[in-house]
Amino acid sequence: MNVKKDAWKVITFCCITSLILSYVAIGLFCLVEKGGEMARILQSPLQLFSFVREAQGQLQTILYSIPFVSIGSMLYWQRKSFLQEKYEDASEYAVHGEGKFEGMKNLINGKVFSKNNQYKKDPLETFQMARGTIVGKVPKKKQVLIMEKDTEVDNANVLIIGSPGSGKGQAYVYPNLINNTEETIICSDPKGELYRDTHLIKQDQGYRVYLVDFVDFINCHRYNPLDNVKDDIDARAVANIIAKNAAEGNRDFWTKSALSFLSAIILYVKNEYKDKANMTHVIDFAVRAGREAEYFEDVIASLTEEHPAYHLFRLASLSAGSTKMGIMSTMAQQIGIFALRKVAGLTETSDFLFEDLQKHKSIVYVKIPMDENPFEQLTAMFFDQLIEVFYKIAVRSSNNKVPIRSIFLFDEFSNIGTIEKYPKVLSTCRGLDIVMMTVVQDFGQLEDKKRYGHEMTRSIINNHDTILFLRTKDKKTAEYLSGIADDTTAKVKTSSIQHGSKNTSKSVSEQYVKRRLIPVGDLIRIKKNDCYLFVSGHDPVKLEKAWQFQVFHDFMKNYETKYRPIMLKKGMISKEEAVPLEPIDETGNAVQQQKKEKEDNPLAKDFAVFAPVLTTTAATEKEENTSESEHVEENKEENLVSTEETTDTNSPPSSKKSSKPSESKENEEREEEDEDEDIMFAYEETSDMESQQRDVESSEPKFGELPI
Repeated sequence: MNVKKDAWKVITFCCITSLILSYVAIGLFCLVEKGGEMARILQSPLQLFSFVREAQGQLQTILYSIPFVSIGSMLYWQRKSFLQEKYEDASEYAVHGEGKFEGMKNLINGKVFSKNNQYKKDPLETFQMARGTIVGKVPKKKQVLIMEKDTEVDNANVLIIGSPGSGKGQAYVYPNLINNTEETIICSDPKGELYRDTHLIKQDQGYRVYLVDFVDFINCHRYNPLDNVKDDIDARAVANIIAKNAAEGNRDFWTKSALSFLSAIILYVKNEYKDKANMTHVIDFAVRAGREAEYFEDVIASLTEEHPAYHLFRLASLSAGSTKMGIMSTMAQQIGIFALRKVAGLTETSDFLFEDLQKHKSIVYVKIPMDENPFEQLTAMFFDQLIEVFYKIAVRSSNNKVPIRSIFLFDEFSNIGTIEKYPKVLSTCRGLDIVMMTVVQDFGQLEDKKRYGHEMTRSIINNHDTILFLRTKDKKTAEYLSGIADDTTAKVKTSSIQHGSKNTSKSVSEQYVKRRLIPVGDLIRIKKNDCYLFVSGHDPVKLEKAWQFQVFHDFMKNYETKYRPIMLKKGMISKEEAVPLEPIDETGNAVQQQKKEKEDNPLAKDFAVFAPVLTTTAATEKEENTSESEHVEENKEENLVSTEETTDTNSPPSSKKSSKPSESKENEEREEEDEDEDIMFAYEETSDMESQQRDVESSEPKFGELPI
């Protein structure tokens, strides 16, 4: 806004006029209270002054406020007379462009975003809002934009762009973890805060809670990548993920021969060890094959054509020629992270199956490193396999949808690693009832050559029908979004004064100019509380951020101490705490908890957000139960970790402080460490991380133990 040159004249006129009107209004009040003639009252200002001074209570407040209300009203009424916008919207003329902002009524119509969108001061009343994805807050109103599952937007995928400190967590991730209550949710958790702050809430909302920790590798559920390998296609997929997420200097190693060899080894190990197969067995095979040429040749010679790995080994051997021994040796280095003690412990077996996540609504918190991720091969494999399993379940179903609608919430998406099929997943997941929410700092993270490159990044962006912009410092990202908003036509008024010998003339002209609806500078310098929303098929809209502490007030902060007891008392959740995670016994198998009877509580039904879950089987057993003899055999094998632990009902499986081991146990551990050192000879060059891991092995807590 600009102030016109002669604005003081209009402002002076407004002030004088409002004072006159105020004087008359006070005279009317005096006439009503004391009677008399209006003309005489107005002619006696001292009488009116005394009347105002002697007034009591509410009347005095009204009399004092009359001049201020009058002045404010006059200035607002005449604002266009002394204020002039630098640019006036003229998009309807479309001379240079027709970009404009979307009206809220066109969005909050029950089709795009829900009409049931008002939050209350009491968080428990706020949960009467519609369930769905919260993308922002209506400016100056207690309303949020909620995208329900039956929205008319083509796909519900959301791309969130926000630099560090822009509110990605507080204004998007947290509100949507709280407000989505019927879907299975898979959420990356870079800081571990999401699990800490929301797992009890999700448990009380009826969720089975899982935690997979790719940072500390303890106190969590375990995940074995080979449990999801059923055939040669799955084996090849695992090999491709490992190759795609290899360290940048090591990618040249992964030729077709190397990929074929790794696929063949995975299939061979899977066939030999069955349900006990894990990546440690794959490394052992590669190390031994790299050492002993006879061993490798004997294995290949012993395979029959019916063996799943037979043809892969033959093809790999033909293409590799005399270099296959070198390939085996180098391969052990490339997959060396799976030999690290903590990683081996986590991937030794699975405490839950991905199929279980479609049998009961569940939430999986996946803790990943905040900055550089040295375990990209593992984290990318986890999400890739999980998506693949969900796709297979959907394809096998009668309606080609997953049984339980699912949300993948990828906070700090670039830290996960490269999921090569992600662009295709985004374009097809809508039909399977799967939603992808991708959180990035800027497009540069996606375009990085070790990630997706320029073309795949374009595909990723285009397959999100909703883009929520919080903030960026990247000019290229800002230019792209400014371009989406398009150009608009603006009207500019200019005035000129010409001085002649006899008189002075003033002229005002109007021009229509082209400008960006949302300039690049506005995006880079956006205020902390503001954001922009781009929805496919609609014009952009400027919103306020939907901070969780504003929408849900202190609900998350004081849930356990304040709101949970109230909800228990009212019967909104179960009176008995559900156990989200199952304890793990000494052999590493999940211990099934007995199922409890669910109370039939009408209050809980009305308050559908917190439907109690009394089934406590979070970690399910594998389909084929191992026999007693198999357990004995398993105990004889080399165990990389000990998982003796007790589990708290509200936290991941953990053990109490371990007692001091005996001398014999120490000797056994020392022997195991010596064996590890012998195995690790082939990949000592991989990274300093491995040597550091061995140096601190003796002082680190074992898998399943709480750190001291």
